[in-house]
Amino acid sequence: MGVRAKGQTRPARSFWWDREMRTKTDVLRAVIFDADSALPDVDHDGPTTDLIDAVMSLFVAGIWVGVVSARPRAQVETQVRQLLGDGLVETIVTIDDLPEPSADLSRGGELYRLALWELGITPRAALAVVGSREGLRSSAGAGLPAVLVDYDQLSAASCQQAHRRWWMSQAA
Repeated sequence: MGVRAKGQTRPARSFWWDREMRTKTDVLRAVIFDADSALPDVDHDGPTTDLIDAVMSLFVAGIWVGVVSARPRAQVETQVRQLLGDGLVETIVTIDDLPEPSADLSRGGELYRLALWELGITPRAALAVVGSREGLRSSAGAGLPAVLVDYDQLSAASCQQAHRRWWMSQAA
């Protein structure tokens, strides 16, 4: 090991995330919330600061927020407005938007596929936030990676990390 001259710096060290295997994944463009299982009930729970912080983090990072639900549009729009206000959600897709409203189609991922179509992106550019195993199955039916809701841990950075890790695990 040699002696460094005055003003000479050490070579930069790399961190583990710089050494991670790179895969061809799309950038996270949207996070789609399952209103039926991942958003709190306004009448009983009310809006939470963690949820609002998570959505604001996504909004500020330029990541679109979408909402899907197997309930009628009027109910979901009221829920979203009371929880998040206006202007933060890019699209809301409900059972009313399906050509043949049925629970089977909504459970099979059709709501997520329609939300992706409205946003103009593929499943590789989105992440679902769900609150139940059924939500996980629905998002998987549309080819979407998903995370179970934990609002105090949810942010733009954590969503991007979960998205990247999921697609890396699929490539392995």
